[in-house]
Amino acid sequence: MQFPIIKKTTTGSKILIFLLLFIFGLVFSTVLGMFFVNIVDVDMTSVRGLQILQICNQVIGFLLPSLLYVMLVKEEPFNYLGLKKLPIWSLLGIVMMFTIVPFNAWIAEWNEGIAFPESMKAIEESLRNLKELNDATAEKLMLGSNLVVGILIFGLLAAISEEILFRSVIQKAFIRLFKNAHVAIIVTAFVFSAFHGDIYGFFPRFILGLMLGYMFWLSKSIWASIIMHFTNNTTIVMLYFLNKKEVINIDVENFGSTDNVLLIVLSLVVTVAIFIICNRLKCKYDN
Repeated sequence: MQFPIIKKTTTGSKILIFLLLFIFGLVFSTVLGMFFVNIVDVDMTSVRGLQILQICNQVIGFLLPSLLYVMLVKEEPFNYLGLKKLPIWSLLGIVMMFTIVPFNAWIAEWNEGIAFPESMKAIEESLRNLKELNDATAEKLMLGSNLVVGILIFGLLAAISEEILFRSVIQKAFIRLFKNAHVAIIVTAFVFSAFHGDIYGFFPRFILGLMLGYMFWLSKSIWASIIMHFTNNTTIVMLYFLNKKEVINIDVENFGSTDNVLLIVLSLVVTVAIFIICNRLKCKYDN
């Protein structure tokens, strides 16, 4: 098969094609998920039902539209996605997923404490109720899934599908649109966080989006941000699993939280320093 499948496309037509594919993917993934739930005859709110819906959402809603889009309008679709050799220095991204934890936990605590004006209290209450529902659903999935299934669905599949969608497709499109990589990475991180629909978890997820975006931009390999995303999600899965097995007893939602200001500042400084090292190593190997 020769690519692109559609030979001549304008910027406007590319945007339209992507939006149509993405909207169709989201709708079809929901319909297909409900169909499979009925086929296996389980409750949609059960752990198995939620797992089926999650898999359909990631594969049909996120991954498939991205793959179809690049095959339709890009000459070298798989090269465009960044499916190329992983620079060895980019593995420092794994370290950054842990060094950022104290700072991001502090940001998360501040984010959760944001209060709306009195005139918007009804909206605030609705948003907090939505967060509690989402947190309860996530906890139910994590505790109800065995370790292997949890890592495959929430670690590997989520990392691959979300990174290909947000970094390989959306971020690269924004770079072309804004002609500025930094603006594109920031806007993509905003979209990435907003799409999760959790205003009280927006800023820590935004920071993670920035880290994933910059690593993809530096490495030019989507595997770098996939590995980082996988590390973050799998750590959460492992913490829930160890809690369930009573190996540890911690509040996963507040993991890494500390009142030590020095540790919080150091967390940010070390993470930024690692990014600077990655940039220098990139320049070294590029030359």
